[in-house]
Amino acid sequence: MNHGRKRVKPSAEVEKLRKEKEVTKIKEYRNLVESYFQKKDKKEFDNDALALTTKILSQNPDFYSIWNFRRLILLNGLLKECSEEDKQQTLSTELVFLQELFQLNPKSYWIFNHRRWCLETMQNPDWDKELQLVGKFLELDARNFHAWDYRRYVTSKLSCTTETSLTQIEFDFTTTKINQNFSNYSAWHQRSKLLPLLIKEKNLDEQEKKKLIDKEFELVKAAFYTDPDDQSAWLYHWWLVAQGSIISTSQMNEESKESSNSLNQNLSIDTSERIELLQREINVVKELLELEPDSKYCLQTLANLLSELKSNVKEDSKKIDDEIVTICDRLIKIDKFRTKRYEDLRSKFISNQQG
Repeated sequence: MNHGRKRVKPSAEVEKLRKEKEVTKIKEYRNLVESYFQKKDKKEFDNDALALTTKILSQNPDFYSIWNFRRLILLNGLLKECSEEDKQQTLSTELVFLQELFQLNPKSYWIFNHRRWCLETMQNPDWDKELQLVGKFLELDARNFHAWDYRRYVTSKLSCTTETSLTQIEFDFTTTKINQNFSNYSAWHQRSKLLPLLIKEKNLDEQEKKKLIDKEFELVKAAFYTDPDDQSAWLYHWWLVAQGSIISTSQMNEESKESSNSLNQNLSIDTSERIELLQREINVVKELLELEPDSKYCLQTLANLLSELKSNVKEDSKKIDDEIVTICDRLIKIDKFRTKRYEDLRSKFISNQQG
């Protein structure tokens, strides 16, 4: 059915014509590929060879060896011994061609890779225009991780060119995308990359750090309360819990700050603050669990939090073990695909009780 209309099976004659057209198209494509191999073997880097690669890539933009040959054609042909102005014009035309190919496959590694090569070969690449372009990609598909990766590349080039940090702008951009759709792995991942940089660049004091991190916990809480069965927000929550007390309560070490961007290496952990954070988040997850008793991510998170809490406190060890065993029993019933994993985890905590 299509919009209430019953789908009509094509007649034998129509189906025959479709197959004949398909066979002709395949034959033409194979002839093009054969011509490519001949020109490649003869090292013919002329305009005919460039036109040939254009035809093939317009049908199959993921034919990666064609891209390699195309770059050789450009380097040994159109771009060889030409003025910078002509070089700029040739590569600008190439960028237009790539935009057309993105319509065929907006998630092609090879198109993005060739676009990077074009821009880095140009004397005056327009990084602002590239940022606008990738913004349009993410308007069409906010979860296109190829576009997110390309955006990181463009902003790094733009920052170097302008000597201006884009961290706050990019952080705000992830906020916009996450608020549009909480189920966006790439936006959450980008946020995890930007948050440490934001703290470092702004040189926040302890109170400012804590305020920022608390806002992050509120954002991710809103996400998994909205859709507790979506994994993306839970992954960010797990990362945030692992970093939260480190970011919000500890002083930065100048030597390690210069050597690494990793929060775990940059900052030391205060045990009492860590326990306070874990207990707070355990309560948050338990509240959600009352509303969503069969949420596997909720149960997994609670088990992880309780396990880490146990490693930080001496009292109530047996009580925590019992609670984790109960959680594993529920997960075994709910999440059939990971039964053995939960059984293994359950056996470890039962062994702790008996030890």
